[in-house]
Amino acid sequence: MSLAGKTIIITGASKGIGERACRVFAQAGASVVGVARGREELENLQESIVADGLDFTYSVIDLVAPDAPEHLAALMKRRVPDVFINNAGATRPAAFQDVTVEDFDAIMRLNLKAGFFASQAAVKAMIAGPKSDQTRSVIHMSSMLGRVALPGRAVYAATKHALEGLTKAMALDLAPERIRVNSICPTYIETPLTRPLMENQAFRAFVSERMPLSTPEQPIGHVGDLDGALLYLSDSSLSDLVTGTNIVVDGGWGAQ
Repeated sequence: MSLAGKTIIITGASKGIGERACRVFAQAGASVVGVARGREELENLQESIVADGLDFTYSVIDLVAPDAPEHLAALMKRRVPDVFINNAGATRPAAFQDVTVEDFDAIMRLNLKAGFFASQAAVKAMIAGPKSDQTRSVIHMSSMLGRVALPGRAVYAATKHALEGLTKAMALDLAPERIRVNSICPTYIETPLTRPLMENQAFRAFVSERMPLSTPEQPIGHVGDLDGALLYLSDSSLSDLVTGTNIVVDGGWGAQ
């Protein structure tokens, strides 16, 4: 597989799934731009990727800051994306009855509002930019909790269910522009975001028991499990007719 000549922009790029995606796309020959708010982490990532002779740059943007739309528009104008990965996200687990207004607003602001308008900035740049004979691609990093639910995840599940609806709506609006929109719905993946949850051995055991493909050696997912889905949806030669849907990478969780 080769993504040579393609520009791919990824939010939430400094760690976890985003960091892995930057490396995978760069290794596939793409020109990758990572977006996150942590400059030091992005600098370290750039040093590591460029040392391998690959193409990676970054832009420090806080997606929930008031000036984020301005910075995103400027970035997308400079580097028109062929593929945009809406990956930034967060969670604050709490039972529904214990969710505070502060927690609700924080998670909705990043997972849904920021992702919506970052994707909009990318799409506007795609439409205004040079025309291509290949479809362009927007990929939302959703979750299996965009399809099912768990106790203590009311707000997070609400954002991911909304993202699944947004995927379908965007796909219909953007089909005339030759822009495909899909989502990836992973199970729990070993990342800095999930590490505090997985330190709870009872919860880790619960997750492992619910996932049919779980093994003692790999009880939950790891970031490499998403490589194939990311590459497939990004390569229009493989997924040119795929839009408005999701790829579920949940080890069989949702089949039960």
